[in-house]
Amino acid sequence: MKRIFLVLGIVALIVLSIVGVALARDSYVLSALSGASQSGGTLITYKDYNWTFAPENPNVVYVAVWAPDPYRDYIEKALVEVIGKHSLTPVIVDDVQNYDLKGRFVLFYGPVVEENDGLIYNEISISGILYYSYAGDVESAVETINRGLAFSEAEIDKSAETLRKACIERLLELRIANQTCDVAYWWHLKGKVGKLAEGDPYEMVASEIASQLDQFLRIDSDEP
Repeated sequence: MKRIFLVLGIVALIVLSIVGVALARDSYVLSALSGASQSGGTLITYKDYNWTFAPENPNVVYVAVWAPDPYRDYIEKALVEVIGKHSLTPVIVDDVQNYDLKGRFVLFYGPVVEENDGLIYNEISISGILYYSYAGDVESAVETINRGLAFSEAEIDKSAETLRKACIERLLELRIANQTCDVAYWWHLKGKVGKLAEGDPYEMVASEIASQLDQFLRIDSDEP
């Protein structure tokens, strides 16, 4: 009987070792909840409506990332790389309110982060909203965030939609022709990298966020 238990114990150790190695070699990025909402595009303008045009320089994209370090640096870098691929000029800014309607505007707001440095893997996650305004509507985003946005799995989609609607309402009020204002959100966007795998979980998460901006910019410019 003791020999049977010994054999079973050895088998169990072998199985656990195989599973552990598999996990240590694994890496992935996924989100518990995510979504995106797009709106706008250049409107047909009527002469008697007194349409105005913004931003002042549509070839410049001002970028702000409101997230804890080191997430901020990784996300900034990923967003800048995507913007450059679209032949646009990215400019990272801190005092964003100085750039309202000056150029296109991208903001990632990610106040909720988690990290877990495990024995066989590193895991990080961030929950946040990506905001893109062709007209460069900084004011709506800042005011909406300052008023307070609910950050929970049940509310983050509504918070993202609140941002988008605030932008559209302001652009209509200002009679700005291009109403493009897009948002995306992620709840627990997770990057997980095994100790034996190559990759950086921060880069993986940042790349996922930047890929959504890439999609927004492609649609905005009617790229294939």
